[in-house]
Amino acid sequence: MDNNMKRKIAGGMKWSSIESFGTTGISFVISIIIARRLIPADYGVMGMLAIFLALSNTFLNSGISSALIQKKDVNNDDYSTAFYFNMMVGIGLYGILYFSAPFIAEFYNQPILIPVTRVVSTTLIISALSMVQGTILSIKLDFRSKARNSLVSVIFSGIAGIIMAYNGFGVWALVWQGVLSGIIMMVLLWYYSSWKPSFTFKKKSFKALFGFGSKHLVSSTINTIYDNLSTIVIGKVYQASDLGYYTRANSISTLPGSFIMNIIQKVNYPVLAKLQDDNVALLSMYSILLRAPLFLIFPILFGMAALAWPLIEVLLGERWLPSAGMLIIACFGCLSSPLSNVNLNLLYVKGRTDLVLKLELMKKSIAFIMIIAAIPTGIYGMCTAMALYNYVAFCFNCHYTGKILDYGLKKQVEDVLPILLYSVVMSACIVGATVWLPYAWLKLLVGIPVGIVVYLFVARLNRDVTLQSLVNNIVQKSPKLSWLNCLVIQ
Repeated sequence: MDNNMKRKIAGGMKWSSIESFGTTGISFVISIIIARRLIPADYGVMGMLAIFLALSNTFLNSGISSALIQKKDVNNDDYSTAFYFNMMVGIGLYGILYFSAPFIAEFYNQPILIPVTRVVSTTLIISALSMVQGTILSIKLDFRSKARNSLVSVIFSGIAGIIMAYNGFGVWALVWQGVLSGIIMMVLLWYYSSWKPSFTFKKKSFKALFGFGSKHLVSSTINTIYDNLSTIVIGKVYQASDLGYYTRANSISTLPGSFIMNIIQKVNYPVLAKLQDDNVALLSMYSILLRAPLFLIFPILFGMAALAWPLIEVLLGERWLPSAGMLIIACFGCLSSPLSNVNLNLLYVKGRTDLVLKLELMKKSIAFIMIIAAIPTGIYGMCTAMALYNYVAFCFNCHYTGKILDYGLKKQVEDVLPILLYSVVMSACIVGATVWLPYAWLKLLVGIPVGIVVYLFVARLNRDVTLQSLVNNIVQKSPKLSWLNCLVIQ
């Protein structure tokens, strides 16, 4: 890898980190402020729409963005063709949801879903207008611009959401927050983008892009249906408040993994796409991508599970405490999600969307059976079934990674097992240090620093190479922190 590429990766990682830290952190704070004002049923209403919006966004993208990034000789005809295709799909999907709104409301017995659906679905057209501009920024590794646009849209839409929540708008605070975020992002991408669509739609470009994207579309559709199947079942079988508790627990549990993996994948997918023919380089990079993020994700998930009840009480208030048990289950289920993502990403880099589709068909057939079987066990039983499925998915995803790069299930488990053990010891110490403390805020105040110290101590005791590598990188960028080497390296 040449120095120019290394600089691009370093710069991309920097700005991708800023974007993820900023947007995730700000969004989390905003969601906490809004959640303390709204009731669980408000989030339940939005949760009922999750599958319809997620499926629509999956069809809107159609794998076209990934196809543009993966294509080696992408040109303006490809961009313009993708733009007009996205616009047609966006308008069509909006029309479908607009006229389907009464049926959706009737299915859940929630009349408010009619106007909510019709307003929220406008985000599909808004996203279609700027999807290509965002993809071009990724291809150019211009993550500075992406970070700027994301931060501005999150901040201003979040402020609007807070104001509306505290002025009695209820679920509409969430609705308009999402719509405004999309509008601001679209305006910024058009304003700062040097590319504008030409009046061109090439059949050849469409066939090439959709040939890659169609398989991606089918597999993404299957995956989206599964990801949101639980919300359909919970929203239909149980109460709206139960769905609200579930969505809050799920969003908190997935935060660490999605946050850290987004930083890595936003940068590395377009970079690795350029290295797709070099298996040696790919193996080296993927072994790092597997272990390094998990060194941060595992302890966070174990820590949140150990402190679930005080965490929910302090952040959201006592009305949200029923979601604490769901949070514990979800945290353990999320442990394998980053592993699965890394394995699937390899297949996309290799252009093997056919294998991704094959995997998704097999995995989601099992998932469907598990979820349906869990319905009589109640909402906690369903959460457990979905957590167990994540491990089934990981085992399936490792199959082709083992064939393509000789990096299968056994080797991956061996690489991450030490990190898992550090996290188990850490969580046990957190529980032991906080179990007798009387106040939720005190449990957090004591538990968090205890967890950090114990985790780093155990990793250092084991002379963990990932810890040493992270510290070395920090010291190289900030020589004043060289004293960290004394703490980590014996």
